[in-house]
Amino acid sequence: MAFFGMILLTQPADAEESDDFNTLDLYFYGDLDNGDGNISTLRPTSDTDTQSDCPQDGNRLSWPGQDRQWEDVGSWEVMLQTPGSVATGDYTFTIWANSTQGTVEDVQFRITIYIGGDGGVMETSQSKTITDSSEVATRFDINFDISNASFSDPDVANDDDFVIDLEYSGGDPGENPLTGGSSTEQIVVLTSSVEHPSGIANLSINHYRAWFSEIDVEEFSERVFIKAIVESAFGKPDINPGEWMLGVYGLSSGNQGLTADFNMKSSQNSTYELSFYWYYNRDNAISDTYKFFIQVTDIQDNSWEVISDEELYLVIHGFEIDNSVTSGDITINNQTGTSIVKAGSSFTIDIVVSAQGDPLITYNPIPVSIVWVDGSNEIVLYETAVFANPGATAKTSFRHTFDKEGDYLIKVIIDRGNLIAESDESNNIGEFILQVSEPEKENIMQSFVDNITGGGTASMLAILSATSILLAFFYLRRSREPDFEWEEDDEF
Repeated sequence: MAFFGMILLTQPADAEESDDFNTLDLYFYGDLDNGDGNISTLRPTSDTDTQSDCPQDGNRLSWPGQDRQWEDVGSWEVMLQTPGSVATGDYTFTIWANSTQGTVEDVQFRITIYIGGDGGVMETSQSKTITDSSEVATRFDINFDISNASFSDPDVANDDDFVIDLEYSGGDPGENPLTGGSSTEQIVVLTSSVEHPSGIANLSINHYRAWFSEIDVEEFSERVFIKAIVESAFGKPDINPGEWMLGVYGLSSGNQGLTADFNMKSSQNSTYELSFYWYYNRDNAISDTYKFFIQVTDIQDNSWEVISDEELYLVIHGFEIDNSVTSGDITINNQTGTSIVKAGSSFTIDIVVSAQGDPLITYNPIPVSIVWVDGSNEIVLYETAVFANPGATAKTSFRHTFDKEGDYLIKVIIDRGNLIAESDESNNIGEFILQVSEPEKENIMQSFVDNITGGGTASMLAILSATSILLAFFYLRRSREPDFEWEEDDEF
């Protein structure tokens, strides 16, 4: 059977999310004096630092009490654009600080990290003294833990932010502000430069998704057109615009390394839209149910894979079907090779149909006809359809009665109307001569019983009732036989 139809099952409605977790380095940009900074996966390329002032009120301990005074420096924030999660683990936040005026002892920084809708994680750095005489900036590392942090869950409101709040505290002794005056030392936070790449290293995150917005079979060109839209939680700058790959694999044939040809891309507000052509005949692809996956590379050389939930059933080569029946597949009254029955008596024909061909065929109806050939006439005694996929068989039965004795040519024909194009059309007929002999002489009592028993349970009850009546009749007659013994006083 050969046909070349192609079926697009569905069009996707929702985006598919990547299952990949990769490690990213996040970098902090922006002058916190002028508002919030931003978080990005872009590595700094500038030789110039961005400086954010630390509030001078935090340079000294409190007076009286000599307790630490924490002052807000500002926040870095990014609104994550896709659903995703950060893997549970230990991570390190790094920041650089310098003094533009004076010296502050025991400087500490404190961060509170919010990912999605969690309650925030707060950790504090070690203490270090910062002086304006130093030729290099001072590095501070803050270790923190994350547990099961997710973001942008469509069922949770306002959980798409990644925020890091930064606080500052100096350890200079506290003084009475009325007599000691205010502190004039100035500590600054350095970010955004190649030399001072402040941020979080090796954050394990999953945050890519794609829409397979169009999957269309172009039969005239023997290809499939696929359009996909790709998005990162950190926006379009996180996506490498020069490396794209669309893969193809079959549910039956597996991943054979098949890929589609890149066609074009267009830049949207926060996404890239891509299109591909898959030339299935050039790849010698077989008939199968296919899925597509897109591979994206981010700007830090991580590879992300998103698999389409949509399936494309593609018939590429001709199906081969060979349904068959032979005389050896036909039995009369459960016996092979026996073809003698009595006129007026019913007999059963059992037929076994075999199917061969392409194992990918999952729907194979097989028409079966039983035909009596009477001279030049063909009389259809029975027709049905059975189902058997390649490698299997199917069975059907038919019960019939011929009233007259004689020889009958019976044919069992597969696909009598030639509805199915098969690789071998010569094995679709099994035939035999059925010999119908004269009927047995009728036994009235047996005929009565046969007629009754043909009626099932109710008839059997009738037989039992009739038998009971007959027995009762003979018993009564016997009880009324003449008494031939006379008493002496009997009178005649």
